[in-house]
Amino acid sequence: MAKRKSTRVEMNRPIEIQGARGSSQGVVRDFSPGGCRIQQADPKVNCGMRVTLRISLPDRIDPIEIKPAVVTWVGTDAFGVEFLSLSMDTRARVKAVYALLLEAQTAHESERVISLPGVSWTSPSAK
Repeated sequence: MAKRKSTRVEMNRPIEIQGARGSSQGVVRDFSPGGCRIQQADPKVNCGMRVTLRISLPDRIDPIEIKPAVVTWVGTDAFGVEFLSLSMDTRARVKAVYALLLEAQTAHESERVISLPGVSWTSPSAK
Protein backbone atom coordinates (compact mmCIF):
# COMPACT_ATOMS: atom_id res chain seq x y z
CA MET A 1 0.00 0.00 0.00
CA ALA A 2 1.39 3.43 -0.95
CA LYS A 3 2.11 5.93 1.80
CA ARG A 4 -0.28 8.88 2.01
CA LYS A 5 1.02 12.28 0.91
CA SER A 6 -0.91 14.09 3.67
CA THR A 7 -2.08 13.24 7.16
CA ARG A 8 -5.80 12.51 7.32
CA VAL A 9 -7.89 14.64 9.66
CA GLU A 10 -11.14 13.70 11.34
CA MET A 11 -14.29 14.90 9.62
CA ASN A 12 -17.95 14.12 10.14
CA ARG A 13 -19.84 15.61 7.21
CA PRO A 14 -22.62 14.29 4.96
CA ILE A 15 -21.56 13.40 1.45
CA GLU A 16 -23.38 12.51 -1.77
CA ILE A 17 -21.67 9.98 -4.00
CA GLN A 18 -22.60 9.97 -7.69
CA GLY A 19 -21.36 7.08 -9.80
CA ALA A 20 -22.29 4.78 -12.65
CA ARG A 21 -24.79 3.01 -10.38
CA GLY A 22 -26.61 6.19 -9.37
CA SER A 23 -26.49 8.43 -6.33
CA SER A 24 -26.10 7.48 -2.66
CA GLN A 25 -25.35 9.10 0.69
CA GLY A 26 -22.58 8.59 3.21
CA VAL A 27 -20.49 10.36 5.84
CA VAL A 28 -16.90 11.56 5.40
CA ARG A 29 -14.96 10.21 8.41
CA ASP A 30 -11.47 11.39 7.54
CA PHE A 31 -10.17 13.80 4.96
CA SER A 32 -6.99 15.07 3.30
CA PRO A 33 -6.20 17.16 0.21
CA GLY A 34 -5.70 13.92 -1.71
CA GLY A 35 -8.62 11.78 -0.61
CA CYS A 36 -11.03 10.68 2.09
CA ARG A 37 -12.68 7.74 3.82
CA ILE A 38 -16.44 7.51 3.42
CA GLN A 39 -18.60 5.52 5.81
CA GLN A 40 -21.60 3.93 4.13
CA ALA A 41 -23.63 0.87 5.03
CA ASP A 42 -23.03 -1.77 2.36
CA PRO A 43 -21.08 0.35 -0.17
CA LYS A 44 -22.13 -0.14 -3.78
CA VAL A 45 -18.77 0.79 -5.28
CA ASN A 46 -15.81 -1.14 -6.66
CA CYS A 47 -12.09 -0.40 -6.68
CA GLY A 48 -11.24 1.70 -9.72
CA MET A 49 -14.74 3.18 -10.04
CA ARG A 50 -14.82 6.91 -10.79
CA VAL A 51 -17.24 8.97 -8.74
CA THR A 52 -18.28 12.57 -8.14
CA LEU A 53 -18.46 13.64 -4.49
CA ARG A 54 -20.46 16.49 -2.95
CA ILE A 55 -19.43 17.25 0.65
CA SER A 56 -22.01 19.34 2.51
CA LEU A 57 -20.71 22.18 4.65
CA PRO A 58 -22.92 24.09 7.10
CA ASP A 59 -23.83 27.66 6.18
CA ARG A 60 -22.82 27.04 2.59
CA ILE A 61 -25.38 26.82 -0.20
CA ASP A 62 -23.08 24.89 -2.52
CA PRO A 63 -21.29 21.77 -1.30
CA ILE A 64 -17.68 21.16 -2.30
CA GLU A 65 -17.96 19.14 -5.52
CA ILE A 66 -15.00 16.87 -6.07
CA LYS A 67 -14.67 15.28 -9.48
CA PRO A 68 -13.24 13.07 -10.56
CA ALA A 69 -12.38 10.82 -7.64
CA VAL A 70 -11.49 7.14 -7.84
CA VAL A 71 -12.36 4.41 -5.34
CA THR A 72 -9.11 2.93 -4.00
CA TRP A 73 -10.40 0.37 -1.47
CA VAL A 74 -13.74 -1.01 -0.28
CA GLY A 75 -14.62 -2.48 3.14
CA THR A 76 -17.86 -3.77 4.63
CA ASP A 77 -19.04 -0.35 5.84
CA ALA A 78 -16.63 2.16 4.31
CA PHE A 79 -14.47 2.90 1.28
CA GLY A 80 -11.60 5.18 0.34
CA VAL A 81 -11.30 7.56 -2.56
CA GLU A 82 -8.43 9.47 -4.12
CA PHE A 83 -9.14 12.91 -5.56
CA LEU A 84 -7.92 13.28 -9.15
CA SER A 85 -7.26 16.42 -11.26
CA LEU A 86 -9.26 18.97 -9.23
CA SER A 87 -9.97 22.43 -10.60
CA MET A 88 -7.95 25.25 -9.03
CA ASP A 89 -11.04 26.56 -7.19
CA THR A 90 -11.95 23.13 -5.81
CA ARG A 91 -8.35 22.40 -4.82
CA ALA A 92 -8.19 25.75 -2.96
CA ARG A 93 -11.44 25.00 -1.07
CA VAL A 94 -10.28 21.47 -0.18
CA LYS A 95 -6.91 22.74 1.06
CA ALA A 96 -8.53 25.53 3.13
CA VAL A 97 -10.92 23.10 4.84
CA TYR A 98 -8.08 20.64 5.44
CA ALA A 99 -5.75 23.28 6.91
CA LEU A 100 -8.39 24.44 9.38
CA LEU A 101 -9.28 20.90 10.45
CA LEU A 102 -5.59 19.96 10.79
CA GLU A 103 -4.91 23.03 12.94
CA ALA A 104 -7.84 22.17 15.22
CA GLN A 105 -6.81 18.50 15.46
CA THR A 106 -3.14 19.31 16.08
CA ALA A 107 -4.04 21.78 18.83
CA HIS A 108 -6.26 19.11 20.43
CA GLU A 109 -8.98 21.69 20.77
CA SER A 110 -12.20 20.25 22.11
CA GLU A 111 -14.21 22.80 20.18
CA ARG A 112 -13.27 24.99 17.28
CA VAL A 113 -15.35 27.10 14.95
CA ILE A 114 -14.04 26.89 11.43
CA SER A 115 -14.81 29.78 9.11
CA LEU A 116 -14.33 30.23 5.40
CA PRO A 117 -15.99 32.87 3.27
CA GLY A 118 -19.63 31.89 3.63
CA VAL A 119 -18.78 28.83 5.76
CA SER A 120 -18.82 28.32 9.52
CA TRP A 121 -19.09 25.07 11.43
CA THR A 122 -17.84 23.28 14.51
CA SER A 123 -15.16 20.64 14.08
CA PRO A 124 -16.22 16.97 14.53
CA SER A 125 -14.38 16.65 17.85
CA ALA A 126 -16.85 19.08 19.44
CA LYS A 127 -19.67 17.48 21.39
